[in-house]
Amino acid sequence: MYRIMMMLIAGGRATRNELAEKFEMSTRSVQRYVTALMDAGIPIVSESGKNGGYSIPSEYRLSSVLVGEEDVARIKTCLTALESTFKDDLTREILDKLSALSSTNEPPALVVDFDNWNGEGASEKEEAMNAAIRNSVTVEMQYTDKSGMSTDRLFDPYCIALKEGVRYVYGKCHIHGDYRLFRLARIKKVALTERSFVRGEDADVKRALMIGGGTTEIVISFDESARAGVEEWLGSSAVTEGEPPTARASVYGGGELIRKILSFGAAVKVVSPESLRLEVAAEAARIARNYAKEESVS
Repeated sequence: MYRIMMMLIAGGRATRNELAEKFEMSTRSVQRYVTALMDAGIPIVSESGKNGGYSIPSEYRLSSVLVGEEDVARIKTCLTALESTFKDDLTREILDKLSALSSTNEPPALVVDFDNWNGEGASEKEEAMNAAIRNSVTVEMQYTDKSGMSTDRLFDPYCIALKEGVRYVYGKCHIHGDYRLFRLARIKKVALTERSFVRGEDADVKRALMIGGGTTEIVISFDESARAGVEEWLGSSAVTEGEPPTARASVYGGGELIRKILSFGAAVKVVSPESLRLEVAAEAARIARNYAKEESVS
């Protein structure tokens, strides 16, 4: 009855047959539930004819003491952003329920899009992984690490994690017997097995996301062409004016940090720590050598 009520509030008119098909019940049961809702004070309107059906006046809103307009708007924004990640009916049903609680249809103040720039949302492997997570099912997956080595492994997926625009799947690897993060982009194949698993109480995805084992205190200098990007990354409060301006912040280390710094090109330079300066310089030298090889061949 609750789901029928929410569907009518959020979705407009529906016939008895449409409701019966949607909720996999008989038309007699639909009629009984609708009658019970009307007896409970829900203003359901029943119209006969070709364009008839059940509906609830658009001005009707459920009262709620648990969430306010801002709460509903924020939750809807987050769920809308995840529609392409979780391709199932649950997200849409939740959004319908939230629409029934909202008294405004104003556009969101914040729009979040997790899709790629080419418009691609969740891939088949992500959908398979999400299904395994929902049902606690072990998967067989083919994974290629950053060195190019490919392995087939059994894996118990616990959740999908997003960090700095990169999707990971977190769970327990059967090869190593411990909890690990795997980049979804490096997973080539996913197949669900008939094995189920029980989630370990010692799992800690937040700790695993601290790539590099913790944070690194960095100081960088930059020119004005990189100011907007640096402030977006580290925050304007991290910037100290000077000639050139510098920025100081604690950030996660590892390969992701090196790639982030190199994304600014020559507009950003590492001041400290010295170990990071050397790593970035070495990676830049390797890039230069790759281009030098191409030029010598041509």
